[in-house]
Amino acid sequence: MAYQCLFCEERTRTSYWSNWCPDCSQLRRMLLLYDPKKCTDILKRTLTRDEKQIDYKISQEQKSLVNKEITENKDDTDESYIKKPETRSTKKK
Repeated sequence: MAYQCLFCEERTRTSYWSNWCPDCSQLRRMLLLYDPKKCTDILKRTLTRDEKQIDYKISQEQKSLVNKEITENKDDTDESYIKKPETRSTKKK
């Protein structure tokens, strides 16, 4: 019979005498080492998003996809956008 982790209640414990699975025991050790308030603040800031942040991320992803499509569809032989830099020998006197 496999015993479940007492924290997540999904994965199996590492042994009969342990209470947590490897991931939950690592979380527990981090909470013991660092300030629990700081740990939860970091997790909230990185893992949870509000609607404004979700909309912003979606719009940024859409822009990157559109830019990627434009660069992929650009004709490789068209070099009209490249301007040769002016040097002393090419400057008009």
